[in-house]
Amino acid sequence: MSYNTDQLPRDYKKAFKDADIRGIYPTEINETVAYRVARAFVDEFGWKEVLVARDMRLSSPTLRRAFVAGIRDAGATAVDISMIDTPGLYFASGSLNLPGVVITASHNPAEYNGLKLVAPGAIPLTNKTGLGAIKKRITANTFKAPKTRGALQKQSLQQKYVSYIQEKSTFTSARPLKVLVDAGNGTAGPLVQKLCHSLPIDITPLFFELDGTFPNRESNPTLAKNQKAIKAALKQGNFDFGVAFDGDADRVAFFDEKGNYMNSSFIGALIAAHLLKQFPNSKHVYTVFTSRAYEETITKNGGTALKARVGHAFIKELMRKKDAIFGCEHSAHFYFKDNYYTDSGILTFLFVAAAFAEQVADEKPFSHFIKPYAQYFQTEEVLVGVRDKDQALQNITTQYETENPESITHFDGVTVRFSEYWFVVKKSVTEDALKFIVESPKKALALQKQKEILEQLRNY
Repeated sequence: MSYNTDQLPRDYKKAFKDADIRGIYPTEINETVAYRVARAFVDEFGWKEVLVARDMRLSSPTLRRAFVAGIRDAGATAVDISMIDTPGLYFASGSLNLPGVVITASHNPAEYNGLKLVAPGAIPLTNKTGLGAIKKRITANTFKAPKTRGALQKQSLQQKYVSYIQEKSTFTSARPLKVLVDAGNGTAGPLVQKLCHSLPIDITPLFFELDGTFPNRESNPTLAKNQKAIKAALKQGNFDFGVAFDGDADRVAFFDEKGNYMNSSFIGALIAAHLLKQFPNSKHVYTVFTSRAYEETITKNGGTALKARVGHAFIKELMRKKDAIFGCEHSAHFYFKDNYYTDSGILTFLFVAAAFAEQVADEKPFSHFIKPYAQYFQTEEVLVGVRDKDQALQNITTQYETENPESITHFDGVTVRFSEYWFVVKKSVTEDALKFIVESPKKALALQKQKEILEQLRNY
């Protein structure tokens, strides 16, 4: 099949985000996009070998074939590592020091797909470090003519990947932990089964069948509408806690024994507190949307909290620059220095399981375990369409300046702090919209202020 003579889809530019390529298939991303991106990726950087991985989405096999063809037509060797979660691609890139791609739309619904590109060492490409140049190249559709066509190699890294995680996750427990695991029909299921077989964890699987149509819930486990099944099962069963993964297993959501969703920042605070015992005075990264509980936990335990822009590429960049050992994002991404500075839902799950196992003999539930960090209530992220993002952001700032806040900070949006509540409003990268979160020690107050801010933003 000849991909290079086909036309790009009309809306392909919408698929180019700050730190990946992701859009609706086939109107924003299709095989032509995948083929040309592969050729541009090789031409722009001169790679000799490129790793290729994919998830279980229905369009992933054909996008993989197109991407492999693009690599080979550019004169490089395509190293096919088959279906694996996104952290698995990061492991491959980091351990082999090769560039690569994973074909996935991560937490997006079934009609989406995408391309996550990394340089050797699992360093993500962003608009500034290569995606912008790649977009220009695929639009021009002029590529170098190599002397010979590249080869195709197939390499299985599954066992090495499993061994890598096992080495980082071995722990003992007074009794086996009982955990309900919702894989969401994504790539986490097979991996969790292999790992937990050798650990003191008895898992009850939920939606472990690989299915790119996501028949049981959408991919994003942090949304309340996608948590109904796991919450119901936790309430009816006898479990220590529950976890739910997104489609490519780079996100993981936690639930206590009663089925209550745990704010990801509280989980991050728990992890940071444990890491600070091992690494005193270490640095930990967060974003404007991360709960205040995370930052306060780090400071209280003698660490340094560093603020990054929202988005995995910006967190990883700051972690590398400042030699931070851990990062937490409100969207259920958790980043580890000793995992090539990348995010992994599986490693996070096993880290929390190991920490919980340390006190399981006390017979205190998971809710008690997390309570020291769950000091605030944070509303869900709300997206509000506006005509002019800059003007709307200025209007909301001006409005709250008149109410004498404790502080107003301008970094990746606007953070306004009052003594009993605080909120963050920032621009959407992909839409004519603002998004915001409110937090307070008092749930009723946070919800009240959420309603007020929403009404004001709608006026803009």
